[in-house]
This record gives sequence, C-alpha cells and structure tokens, in this order.
Amino acid sequence: MITHSIPRAATPWLLAATAASLVLHASHLPIWMWGLAALTAGWRWMVHLGRWSYPGKVLKMIAVALAVAAVGSTFGGRFSLEAASAFLIAACVLKLLEMRTLRDAYVVIFMAFYTLAAGFLYEQELTAGLVALPTVWLMTTALIAAHHTGHGSQRASGVALRLLAVSLPVMLVLYFLFPRIGPLWNVGLQSNQARTGLSASMAPGDIANLSQSDELAFRVTFESGEPLPRQQLYWRALTLDAYDGRSWQPSGLFDAAVYPPQAWRPPAQASGAVRYEIIQEPTDQKWLFALRGVGAVDPRTGLTADDRLLHRTPVHQRIRYQVESLPDVSIAEQGLSRAVWRQSTRLPARGNDRARQWAEQRFTGDASAFANLIMQHFRQQPYYYTLQPPALGADDIDAFLFETRQGFCAHYAGATVFMLRAAGIPARVVAGYQGGEWNAEAGYLTVRQFDAHAWVEYWQPEKGWLSIDPTAAVAPERIELGLRDALSTEEEFLADSPLSPHRFTGVSWLNQMRMQFDQLNYYWHRFVLSYDKGRQQQLMQYWIGMQSYKDLLYLLAGSIAALFLVGAVWLWWQNRPRYRNRFVRSWTQLQQAMKRHGIESPGQTPDEQLQQLAEAVPGCANEIGAVRQLLQHYLYVADAPEGQAQQQVITRLNRLRRQLARHKSNHHPPRS
Repeated sequence: MITHSIPRAATPWLLAATAASLVLHASHLPIWMWGLAALTAGWRWMVHLGRWSYPGKVLKMIAVALAVAAVGSTFGGRFSLEAASAFLIAACVLKLLEMRTLRDAYVVIFMAFYTLAAGFLYEQELTAGLVALPTVWLMTTALIAAHHTGHGSQRASGVALRLLAVSLPVMLVLYFLFPRIGPLWNVGLQSNQARTGLSASMAPGDIANLSQSDELAFRVTFESGEPLPRQQLYWRALTLDAYDGRSWQPSGLFDAAVYPPQAWRPPAQASGAVRYEIIQEPTDQKWLFALRGVGAVDPRTGLTADDRLLHRTPVHQRIRYQVESLPDVSIAEQGLSRAVWRQSTRLPARGNDRARQWAEQRFTGDASAFANLIMQHFRQQPYYYTLQPPALGADDIDAFLFETRQGFCAHYAGATVFMLRAAGIPARVVAGYQGGEWNAEAGYLTVRQFDAHAWVEYWQPEKGWLSIDPTAAVAPERIELGLRDALSTEEEFLADSPLSPHRFTGVSWLNQMRMQFDQLNYYWHRFVLSYDKGRQQQLMQYWIGMQSYKDLLYLLAGSIAALFLVGAVWLWWQNRPRYRNRFVRSWTQLQQAMKRHGIESPGQTPDEQLQQLAEAVPGCANEIGAVRQLLQHYLYVADAPEGQAQQQVITRLNRLRRQLARHKSNHHPPRS
C-alpha cells in the first residue's frame, strides 16, 4: 500500500491536470458540476496552503450523496452517455477532498486520464486534439512530480515534455500499424444530446429553424477535383410522401434498402457519372446524403426504391463513404406500383379547398405542363422568400397561396406537391440540402445546416420522377448564391448566432481565417479521424505492398523491435563507459584477476595490493616484484618518454595477469 505523503510540488500539477481534463466536457456538463469542481479544487488548495483542514467523513459522505442525487436528478435517472460521464467526473473531483497519500494522487491522475479520454466521445475536432496535448503534458508532469520527491516543478515539467517527445515515435507506429478496431469515439453509444439537422417529418417551421444554424452537416470531395454547378447540388436525404394536413413525413413504403452486391450501382462507363466522397456528421438516423441517380457502391450503404442511400445502422458518429451518381438517369420511368401511386396522390379528405379548386381548373392532362404552370404562377405573382413568414391558420396552404404569399422552401414545396396531387399527379416532397461552400484551395465542398432545403419530385409516364424547385422560381438567388445572399437585405441570416463567423464573410481577413481553419479541420477529419481499417489496408498496400493483416502484424512487431533497439542503443550511448587509457584498463583487468585470489582491498595503494598478492600467490612473487618496481618507477620517477614507459608497464601488468590465471586460486569465498 502506498502511504507516502504527496510532495508539495505535485499538488498544483494535480489540480491543474484535473481541471484540464474537464475541458472537453464543457458542452454537456451541467452548470452545478462546474461549481462542484471549483469548490473541491478550492478546498484542496486551501488545505495545501495549510489554512483549512481535510473534510471529515460525515461531510464527505454528504458530498457524495448530494453529487449522486444531483446526477440522477439532472439526467432523469436514465443511464446515458452524459449521465455516465457526469458520474465519473463527480467521482474524480470529489476524490480531491481526500487526496492525502501517493495512492490517492495516482487515483486522481488515472481518473483524469480516463476523463480526458471520455471527452473524445463528444468532441473530436482539431481543437479537441489541441486541448488534449497540454492536458496530457499536465497529467504526466503531475505523475512525475508525485513520484519523484526530489523533482521540483520546473524539472518535472521538463522531464514530462521529454518523455512525451520520446514516446511520439511509438505513438505514430501504433497509430499507423496497429490493427484498427475502431477508435473509442466510434463506439455506438447513444447520447441524450439533440442533434441539429433534418428530422423525419417536415412542418413549415422545421427548415427555418435549421437555417439559423451554422453547424456542419457534411463535406464532399469530388473525384474530378471540381464541383458540379451549384444549381445541380441537390443533396437528397428524405422523400416525404405522406401528408396529414399539417406536416409531411415518410410513409414507410421505402424503408427497406438493398445492399451491395445486389444493390444497383451506376455502370463504370456510364456517361455523366459523378463520383465523390462524403464525410457526414452524426445524425442519429440511417439516412445518408447523395445526389440524384445514386448507386450503392459502399458495402455499408444500401439503396432504397426511392433513390436514396441508407446506412445499416443509425449514424451516431461521423462516417466516411464513397458515392457514385448519375444525375440525369431516369427513375421509375417504367411505371409505379399501385401502392406507390396511391400513396403519392393521397391527400386529406378535407381542407385547403381553394388550392384544390385552383389545380382542378388548370390541369389539362399534361403533368409537365401543369408543373410549369405552377412554377410560372410563383414567378409572376407577388410571392416573397423569407424565413419569418406570418403564421398560418387551419387551411395553411390556402392561406399561404392566396393570402400571405410569404414563406421559404418548405412552404413552396409543400404547396406545390399539394396542387400536383390535387390534379391527380404523383408527387412528393424531397428534403435534404442544396448547394454548399466550395473551398478552392483544398478542393472540397462544405454543407452546413443553413443549407437545408426542400424541393419537389413529380412523376410523369415514360420520364419517371422529375425534380422541380419552386423556391428557385421565387428566389433564384437562394439556389444560385445560397441562403446568405438571398437574405442579405433582411438581416435574417443566422439571426440567432450574432457571433457566427459566417455572418462576416464580407470581412476578408476574418473570412480567410475561417476558411483556413475549416480546411485544417477537413484534413483532420479526412486523414486522422477517418483512418479506419480500409484506409489502413490501402495505405499499407500502396507503400509497402502489404497484402494481409498477418504482414501488418509482422511489420508492427518489427517496427516496435526496431524502436526498442534504437532506444537501447541510445541509452547505452548515454551511459557508455567513459574513455580510460590503456594503463588504467590493464590495471583494472589485473585487479579483477587479483580478486580471484582474494585480494580486494579498496583504499589501498597499488603497491600495497601487489604486496598482498605476492603473499597470496608465492609462485608469482618474482613477476610481482618486477611489476612493483616498474610501477613505482612509472608512477613516481619515470624519466623515459611517456609512451614507452607506459607500454612497458602495460606489458608487465598483462603478463602478470596471465600468470595469475595459470595459478590455481587458494582463496575460497565465504559460504553464504
């Protein structure tokens, strides 16, 4: 049991390391937890200064009970990721109150390491990595300061820094070569945190709320290195084919997906194929984002009958997948099943009578002509695009079309599908994202939540499902330039986020900094967080021709052995025997030979040792006498050149050593 007290120099490092380990939990920790951490750290600091004493057992028990009750109350008694983290952190900070011995210090440090690792379940951005580096340094310094009582604060921090620097090659080898079993943050843990993004249903206000968020939705890298024209960047996620009079949602007809190799994929030589890679943020849903005419080319992604990609499991963590699309391909041109037709033309029995009448009066039997008529109506009549439309009554579509005439994409898409269905044309709302911000320097497209969009697909015989965007008829700048430019005169863009850097794109230096930081994050996601089993195999095969995991394990073992060999050589070099001249080396070797005859007298002069040797080994007395004379002459009265005199002494010392080796020792070491 380790009962030594904690060195005074270690306590500040322990408190700093514990505090730093909490930083990555800032987004989900309840406020009272920060108060608890400040109280316990402050109490322990006062104990360190000698002004307060340690709390008693009763007080500590009360603190533990209150903390457990607070965790249970805050998270409603549910076992979730946030509740487990809060419980761990409460235990870590409360441990500070009884941190007396080295054992307690070790417990605090290891809990701080675990707390830091748990923080990566929530934050994996580049900034999280930058926070973790000094935190690990603080923890290592605390560990060294606690373990070595002779180390001052400055020396402990320096040792920790060198230790981390030396461990860097081992870390890199393990990162690149250790078989990928998925990082900790890829474990499918369910969080209580609400995700910002599309939901499975669309009411008029949903997308307007998304438009107030600049959170990242996904990034796209095109194989060609160039993006498609902005007007073609419609990222499909959901088809909403059921309408209950207020909101649109999926009917469930297209929930099933077919996965490769059975799933359809675009032909390799098909014209107009667009190949790209998406790094998608977590949505807690199965749907993935892709352009129209998509094929399932990734084993983890499946294809639905309504031209969408699904993941096998809900996307709780960031994923990276390959996609191939044919935007001009015809979809279901051969016809619709009875169930799909019935669902795609279904409307509530009552409500919005004016819109029904408008459609019935103007439909002439041609679906495309009627769709164009609707687009022309929006284009010619005084309709306005705004994120703050007036409230609508019970017949919301009638009120929007014929009274308020103000709305955003959800209003226009919903009203268009309603009128198409009222005319008997199969139609559905498509929800996803439109556009994105192209980073020309790094060659990728960033799509954020404010790019959320809704548009329309209707079906026509022999042409299949066709896309139209009624928002483009009202506010073409929304499609051509993006939401920010469409709302530039109304100051509605990110009105709830006044400090968002996306609101200051007109400030060139600030916008440039934002783009560069986003670029760093992109590389972090692409090359660090997305380094999975597949990428590891590709990298190893490309660089060293590795064909199997067996080769990888051999390479890993060889690399670690090489690192240890280099380390051993380096340590030997640091601690290698210092240079000794030939005389000292010969005399030392003779002393080793003398030990076998029982002559071991530290503190005696060489002459005294040789005299004892002559008594112990009489057969060598003559040679020993000659050596004594020569040695006396060499050490005290030598007048010959240094090199010649030294060589004579060395020769006689070596000769004596060989003679001693031929004489059997009469010395017997004492029995133990």
